[in-house]
Amino acid sequence: MAATSVLVPVVGVATAPILAHGLGVAGRGTAAAALAPNVLLAGAATLGLPDALTYFLAKTPDRTRAALRVTCLLSVVVGAAAFAVVAVSAPLLSGGVRDLDRLIVLATAFAIPLLLVNLLRGAAIGRHMWTAVAAERVANSFLRLIALALLLVLGQLTVLNAVLVMAIGPLVAGAAYWRLIVSPAPAAATANDERAGAGDLVRYGTRMWLGSVASIVISRLGPLLVTPLSDVRQLGLLTAAVAIADVPFIVATSVRDVLFGADSRERDATRLALLTRASTGLALLGALALGLSLPLWIEFAFGRGFAAAMPATWVLLASVVVNVPGWMAGSGLSAWGRPELRSVGLVASLLANLAVLLLLVPPFGALGAAVAALIGALTLTGFTLVASSSVVGVHYRDLILPRREDLRAAFRAAQGVIASRRARHRQRSGPA
Repeated sequence: MAATSVLVPVVGVATAPILAHGLGVAGRGTAAAALAPNVLLAGAATLGLPDALTYFLAKTPDRTRAALRVTCLLSVVVGAAAFAVVAVSAPLLSGGVRDLDRLIVLATAFAIPLLLVNLLRGAAIGRHMWTAVAAERVANSFLRLIALALLLVLGQLTVLNAVLVMAIGPLVAGAAYWRLIVSPAPAAATANDERAGAGDLVRYGTRMWLGSVASIVISRLGPLLVTPLSDVRQLGLLTAAVAIADVPFIVATSVRDVLFGADSRERDATRLALLTRASTGLALLGALALGLSLPLWIEFAFGRGFAAAMPATWVLLASVVVNVPGWMAGSGLSAWGRPELRSVGLVASLLANLAVLLLLVPPFGALGAAVAALIGALTLTGFTLVASSSVVGVHYRDLILPRREDLRAAFRAAQGVIASRRARHRQRSGPA
């Protein structure tokens, strides 16, 4: 998981220039607008059930089969209804761009099977199947990178082909969870227990759902609204800025998944504080490195015209650093049985983000959307740190201010990884 958390955003940064060079600023914006409802539906229609699966299967892995059956059925029904809404709304979301409404409908159709992949990922995290989770992330990133690079070399990288690759890649990568489908943990529950378990999943998922929807909407507000509020060129600039700023955030998200799975099984306030501080520190170092070097490589990587994305990128990098402790603290609230508090923080962040976005995008375009993201991050982190101090019993300063022992803990962890790798190498090599 540690290696994956670094590798995935690096591959993502390599993918972004391919799209930028192949499609141009306007074409990149059109592709982003087409995919935005796909991502929104894939997150919203799961009703918070992936996190609910993680929470419950960490404690009761023997109910994997029953839990997946119930959650898949619910997600498909809700997903089909949501797809119908998107199909009707596509002309409005397209902002008058030719053929964009058809691309939106096409991309969103792939979101329904993507719902099932999200559920399998949630179950795998709950079962601590870290190899499968890492394999899915790596496969998804490399499949898209290779396919897009081939299309660019062959001169076939159109907006349509790019949308198809980005929509189908996650579905193919979902095959990494085949063990959950073929051989889940044996179901030991009775029919009554299964119904009770389904009720627990839905109740917990409902408390998570509003926050999950808010989180997805926050991430897609720009792609959804920048086109109708400004134009596809500004969306293309914002998409490049997001691709760069996502690097430190994806690393923190990988740590968050591990933390949620571990704390759902066994709560540990000290671990929560340590991982939150460490993730924030890593995000800060990554943001500084990217932000300071950005003028040297942005046009080389993305192409002419993308230098205009630098101001938005700097603001988004700042928002990522602010967002990480709130994201981690929200995970702690969910793992400690208070997901509704995480949801409140995310909804507050969404409302703040939306208000600033509507105000600033028309005059400032991509930069206005980036400032909106920063205000939303400040709102989320402020609320969740205070809530975590009350629920978990860790002062908010302990969640953000680094300590000297953090370096020692990181050194010990690195020693443990090296020792484990050496032990596995000796086992494979056998006696001399």
